[in-house]
Amino acid sequence: MSNREAAKKGHEKAVADQLLETEKLDATFERVGDPDKKEPDAIYQTEGRTVGIEVATAYYDEADAQDEWEIATGEFPLAPGEIRPSSTGIMGNPDQMIREAVQEELEDKCGKKYAGVDETWLCINMFAALNDAESVAGCLKELEVPATHNFARIYLTYTAPEHEGGKYIAKRIA
Repeated sequence: MSNREAAKKGHEKAVADQLLETEKLDATFERVGDPDKKEPDAIYQTEGRTVGIEVATAYYDEADAQDEWEIATGEFPLAPGEIRPSSTGIMGNPDQMIREAVQEELEDKCGKKYAGVDETWLCINMFAALNDAESVAGCLKELEVPATHNFARIYLTYTAPEHEGGKYIAKRIA
């Protein structure tokens, strides 16, 4: 398994674990899902059933996603305290950029079928440094959940800024 694959699987499990903790759900991690069998990313046992959580991460743009993964996998390591310059440049409307990225992830994941579990949930994690309660509320208001999908639950998650408590927050959207 490559560094990138290992980092991706670790990230997906961490996001799913945070979602379950935030929602105060007692679940036991069973295993990482097998994409060749169309299984969701992380599989848990809870309340006598198998729940699979499919994780997607929304970034302002693809350049931000690439930067984060290069740093996470050590392809472009940062020294302690070093800040990597943004490849995005000046963002005209960051709230719109992240909202569009979330919508794209939502449409992509809702168009897929998953197998191997009793119930599948979707968790879209917003990786956007400028998020706050107001911008997330605006995003939730404008999101359009596709009419047909196979998810029992759909969540939008983010980390609140320090002035709003700095906690991981999950918003159920379907």
